[in-house]
Amino acid sequence: ASTHSRSHNVYWGQLVLKRNEGELEYLEWKDDLSAEVHTGESGPRLFAKPDNPDNCPVADYKEYAKRRPLDMLHDYDPLYLAPKPLCSIWDQIWYCRKSLTKAKMEKILKVI
Repeated sequence: ASTHSRSHNVYWGQLVLKRNEGELEYLEWKDDLSAEVHTGESGPRLFAKPDNPDNCPVADYKEYAKRRPLDMLHDYDPLYLAPKPLCSIWDQIWYCRKSLTKAKMEKILKVI
């Protein structure tokens, strides 16, 4: 999914954690939150890597969800949140209740 150019319009509910019949978890991208729940077509998927937890997108998603403010887990909340200015790894919440600005996102992507 082309999320980087539209970061200010990307919502938490567009990235959905699911589990297939074989019990493997995966993340599925939804382009349109207002679309019907079951249209027969699925979006791009990222599957869990149980054998490689340090490089597992599902584990990263779960950690990100755990570190977000509890009231920022609704479908229309921004996906990318700004990090708290002062925070330690022992803090429960690492992110603010505001979206990451486009300028900050571009700065991060230059480093990656």
